[in-house]
Amino acid sequence: MKRPSEHFAIDWDQVSAEVTALLQDLIRIDTTNPPGNEILAAQLIAERLEAEGLEPRMSESAPGRGNVTTRLKGGANDPLLLLGHTDVVAVEPERWTHPPFSGALVDDCVWGRGALDMKNMVAAELIVLFLLKRHNVRLNRDVLYAATADEEAGKGDHGPGWLLDHDPDQIDAPVILTEGGGHDLTFEGKRFYTCQVGQKGICRLRLTMRGRPGHGSVPHADNAVTLLCAALAPLATTDLPLHPSQGLRSFLGGLAEGQADSISKDLMAVLESATSDAALERLPIDDKTRLSLRSLLRNSVSVTRLEAGSKINVIPSEATAWIDGRLAPGQTQDGFLTELRALIGDRVEIDVDQYSPPLEASADAPMFRCIEQVMSIVDPGVPVIPSVSTGGTDAKHIVPRRPDTQVYGFMPYRQTPGLEEENLIHGHDERTPVSEILFATRVLFDVVCRYGGIED
Repeated sequence: MKRPSEHFAIDWDQVSAEVTALLQDLIRIDTTNPPGNEILAAQLIAERLEAEGLEPRMSESAPGRGNVTTRLKGGANDPLLLLGHTDVVAVEPERWTHPPFSGALVDDCVWGRGALDMKNMVAAELIVLFLLKRHNVRLNRDVLYAATADEEAGKGDHGPGWLLDHDPDQIDAPVILTEGGGHDLTFEGKRFYTCQVGQKGICRLRLTMRGRPGHGSVPHADNAVTLLCAALAPLATTDLPLHPSQGLRSFLGGLAEGQADSISKDLMAVLESATSDAALERLPIDDKTRLSLRSLLRNSVSVTRLEAGSKINVIPSEATAWIDGRLAPGQTQDGFLTELRALIGDRVEIDVDQYSPPLEASADAPMFRCIEQVMSIVDPGVPVIPSVSTGGTDAKHIVPRRPDTQVYGFMPYRQTPGLEEENLIHGHDERTPVSEILFATRVLFDVVCRYGGIED
């Protein structure tokens, strides 16, 4: 069985040099959000598109907040969108081995903020588009490309959501490929690739307790600060109920295939309320993974900010806590607030500051099957399993506006022993091997070709 890319005379050494140089150029543009300045990256991409004979569409959702899109025409089937964001998180330059916006090529790795999140995929998807055009690949659908602003800052008011509200033709597609999955993992000696199908929703809250003010020298029981602390205390000791999603069930079920009976049983026992905690403790996983699975199993709450008082000798009349709430796929805001209220009591006032629903695409769908087929040729014997993320991607700005959209996180990547890429995302010394940039570019080309009708 051939890879779709084998149908075309592509010089992959040349592609490697091209995608590496493009990633370096993108990293050298400081798009730290805030303020973003993504228009600078959009202009670079637009210039490259024009040089390839593709028509870029530029837009500024606010001064400096730039988006660029294009469309490669194909057949009459529904289009596919290749989506990436160009903004990055802040850095502490003094903690880096090489300057974070240098795009340095050292030890066969490209260094810099965005090398993994996610200018690498922005570059790979753009080169995929160029290869499709250069080799006159005839697909049965249009391929859309979008490099957008404002994913990292939370509410994402300037990127895909803005485009759907103001010029939807640029990115309106029923299936989207973006960040979130694609890396390989090893569990008990067996390798897997992930494809992200779901992510937890966001429900950020402001909790306010009101009490009686007074002088600090005269304590009383109606102190807003101590009342709020008492209301919050159960959040540190009591988990919310289990709500395992279909994506999480499929992930654990995929890991269980071919494992020893005891491990397979424990993986499935994680999904049941009566056995979940004990099974998680028995599994041969690190503490970070254990905490992540605990979060994915349920709605979760983290107290992240406290505000009260202005003077040491004054008992304030109110105290406030900010909560980062995350909803498991399939759960609702109302259900989450009911669960939370049962722990914190009735006296605390709850105000929703930000909400976006949890999301889950189908793993029994053409795009997921296409990825499985491609990876079975690329890396035979290594299965693709669905995954769910505790964090969010740009999907959270798209699916609420287009509920039928299926968003898949798939940036194919083989993790390098000793590099610990997961710890480099948003961390110091972010970097990615040149070999993996090329690997991703070729696999994504294969996936787009197969999804577009290029068979063996």
